[in-house]
Amino acid sequence: MINKARILVVDDVPENRDLLMRRLQRLGFSAIDQAENGIEALAAIAAKAYDLVLLDIMMPELDGFGVLEALKKDGRINDLPVIVISALNEIEPVVRCIELGADDFIFKPFNPILLRARVLATLEKKQMRDLTREELRRKQSELNEARTLQLSLVPPRFAGTMSGRALTIDVVLEPAKEVGGDLVDHFPIGPDLVVLALGDVSDKGAGAALMMARTHAMTRALASRPDAAELFSAPERAVGLLNAALAEGNSGCMFVTFLLATLHVTSGRLTYVRAGHIPPYHRNANGALTRLDLLSGPPLGLDESARYKPDAVSLTPGDRLLVVTDGFTEANDPDGALYGDERVATFVTSLEPSDPAPLQRLLVNVRQFEAGRPASDDTAAILLSLGP
Repeated sequence: MINKARILVVDDVPENRDLLMRRLQRLGFSAIDQAENGIEALAAIAAKAYDLVLLDIMMPELDGFGVLEALKKDGRINDLPVIVISALNEIEPVVRCIELGADDFIFKPFNPILLRARVLATLEKKQMRDLTREELRRKQSELNEARTLQLSLVPPRFAGTMSGRALTIDVVLEPAKEVGGDLVDHFPIGPDLVVLALGDVSDKGAGAALMMARTHAMTRALASRPDAAELFSAPERAVGLLNAALAEGNSGCMFVTFLLATLHVTSGRLTYVRAGHIPPYHRNANGALTRLDLLSGPPLGLDESARYKPDAVSLTPGDRLLVVTDGFTEANDPDGALYGDERVATFVTSLEPSDPAPLQRLLVNVRQFEAGRPASDDTAAILLSLGP
């Protein structure tokens, strides 16, 4: 309630303070404190949270300008409304007070009706501002929790052996906002299969994050089926099921570019489906780089009846496979130039087996290329490395 507002009256003349306090009490305010100079005012403000300050200008020790300057310097003027009440009747002090952050200026001797209108209006604006800020804080807290939950879906780095072969899987995910629409995942199925998944939802923000979470959940649900090994050995089947589920009722036409790959560890055969996604980078043990550019079909969610065509490649010890989202290739520098496929390709060819965090290094390279510009898109990547 506005009449419960805490008000500080600052004036070096006792009679002026008494008059203002009596006027405020007639308006129903009871939580009223007073200060006789700027130093006392700043001490009172530091000790207690006020909803409004009525401030005189001409005072000993520290005048009203000094109070406003101190409040502006530490940022408190953004949260604490100040109405200046002064006998200075020239335009220059009025302008200076407003520039320092005062909400209003009333000339002495003040009109009681005008005082009432200005005080009530200022307190109403503060109340609305406080409610808006609280709502923004609540939403920011919810978004931070959502970001934490989204990042918890990212699996940890894997470095070990499967079926007697050493392999490493590095992952990275960094939403451009609090939450985003990129997906990165990997998981084993049985002793000989490893599934890699990377996706990019067509939008950003909360809606894209929900679409991403749904795609992730459905992919993991397929992995829990009794026939998961058979299903992911033919990844076009798994992608077809995901597409049909995402396309049903998709009135907003949101879609997901997707790369699903299954590695048969013993044989080194990688079977993949590229549903509208950026072609992966394959560097063999000799350093030669190729792109897995067969387009298997459209992005997920657009056409419920879409069919997907798989492709396969044989991986040998020392090979590396990198899959990225376009948050890497389409990152912009201050002049609008793109980071591009060539820079990512150069990164892949320069990879060393001893690099402890290759994808973090790639992400740092992109951020340096952006030169401090905010990220324009989510970034996600997965790197598969076959050991000897």
